[in-house]
Amino acid sequence: MKTLLVGVGNPGRRDDGLGPALVERLGGMRPPERAVITTADGSTDLFWAYQLNIEDAAAVGDYDRVIFADAAVEAAAEADIAPLAPAASIAFTTHEMSPASVLALAEELYGKSPAGFLLQIRGAEWDFAEGLSAEGERSLDEAERLFRSFIKELKT
Repeated sequence: MKTLLVGVGNPGRRDDGLGPALVERLGGMRPPERAVITTADGSTDLFWAYQLNIEDAAAVGDYDRVIFADAAVEAAAEADIAPLAPAASIAFTTHEMSPASVLALAEELYGKSPAGFLLQIRGAEWDFAEGLSAEGERSLDEAERLFRSFIKELKT
């Protein structure tokens, strides 16, 4: 089973960079935007993006499952992962899409239906600055633990 983790967010907006920070931590390096790298155990491809676009529908179609990691303003836990169903939605601009819309477009255009999941990571600070807040760092630790546990469960 091929798995893709997509970290979504802007590292220049403090905790909005939690998705990319998870990709960096798991991959052992900060990848350039849109580069696919493989985790050390070879189980997951990773990339990060400031925002999701129409082009991402083609990329996710190459995988059996896709996990979108993104910061959340009001999350019940430091990190939480839940199934994500394809759902077409209209945004203010066609230059950004929701994870559910990316899955729906992959299905509509390419006939691909990877299993989708949303990994929400609780953030606290959203100022224009680099670096995570202390709460964001704690949430990132929990997101990494949760992700590794989730991937392990999928393998069994």
